[in-house]
Amino acid sequence: MILTVKKTGINGEGIAYFEKKPVFIEGCFIGETVKCSLDDRGRYYVGKLEKVIKKSKARISQKCPYAGKCGGCSLIELRYEDQLEVKKELLREALHKYAGYRGSIEGIVPSGRIFGYRNKCNLPVVMDDSGKLANALYRAGSNKPVFFDRCLLHEEGLEDIRARIIDILNTHGLRAYSNKEKKGIRQLVMRNLDGQCHIVLITGNDRIDNEVIKEVFEIKGVVSLYQGMNTQKNPVKLMPDRLTLLKGCESIELKLGSHVLKLDPQAFFQLNYGQAKAIYEEVDSLITDKVSRIIEAYCGIGAISLYLSDRADEIIGIDIEKKSIENAEENARINGITNARFIAEDASSAVRKLVREKKADVLVVDPPRSGLDEKLLECLRDSDIGTIIYVSCNPATLAKDLGVLKKSYRIEKVKGFDMFPNTALVETVCCLYHR
Repeated sequence: MILTVKKTGINGEGIAYFEKKPVFIEGCFIGETVKCSLDDRGRYYVGKLEKVIKKSKARISQKCPYAGKCGGCSLIELRYEDQLEVKKELLREALHKYAGYRGSIEGIVPSGRIFGYRNKCNLPVVMDDSGKLANALYRAGSNKPVFFDRCLLHEEGLEDIRARIIDILNTHGLRAYSNKEKKGIRQLVMRNLDGQCHIVLITGNDRIDNEVIKEVFEIKGVVSLYQGMNTQKNPVKLMPDRLTLLKGCESIELKLGSHVLKLDPQAFFQLNYGQAKAIYEEVDSLITDKVSRIIEAYCGIGAISLYLSDRADEIIGIDIEKKSIENAEENARINGITNARFIAEDASSAVRKLVREKKADVLVVDPPRSGLDEKLLECLRDSDIGTIIYVSCNPATLAKDLGVLKKSYRIEKVKGFDMFPNTALVETVCCLYHR
């Protein structure tokens, strides 16, 4: 079929139409005429791109040799200013469809870096065609590895250390994980911030040789090496709850505004440091007067709570991950912040209890991609919290949640942030006022 692309899908794919049904086609953009084969899925078609007959003026030559293979960067061949417009339209469509919102969106704040912005990687370790260990990416819905030399989205220092680690593992003859033997390297997890690099090797029942540890620490910037053992066949998550520190410091320190944050390897922190800071500043700006009580749900290591510490008499952070709460409490201590406390509990149950005890002036939520759970939504809809600041990484779940909350709250402000250039992902800060 020869079709014309009319829209962009939530995952960055082009959308054309045939027989009044949408056709989702990876690798093409709005305005392009394409030749593709169709796979009928009932309510829609999936198109396999064969040729771009008429290219968009916004299409640029690919910088990445793996573009279209790993599937990670669906917008990498689109001019950056056009990427921002795509993300703004995706956000606008989601808010209109699910929340009935037709108000303004304050554009998408561009990232300071279009490439080299990711400070963390979490990559499978597999055997390549030559029989050596290598990192790989798996295209969505596939178990076929896509091997790569360098990922352009990773910070340069992170990539340099990653490549050196793989060289060391190969030099010492280590192998990829075998389910049968319950041994081998499964995953390489790294975070590199302010010239400090955490490394976690997720393995089977292996002992990491002292010579390997020694050589890893000869790499400039490496400050800690952990090992995590996981022999489950199909684990929900590979990172085990318990890690063994093989050498180095337990955590790395990060300067964020006037605060110092400590991060353990398991702690969550935004992958794009510059945009994380921009989002925290935006949240801070939305609280114009000092208030009595702020609650932050899904607080992680407490970064936003600590950033807002001078905005309230009392700040309470909530997260279900005990390790994150330990980090948050430590971060409050080292920064001398005494008006913040943290609770390791499910967000919905903790918020319900807290708002019964005492009114919250501001609630900040930064949930996972799945959004707020039904119990928390029900609690918020019936609450008298004056302001909700919703930080979202998924326009669709954000909009669906706002569709529930709009009965009690009005949307005051919506602002997008490009946390992940070259992908279709967009971060949003939304401010809601109680009606």
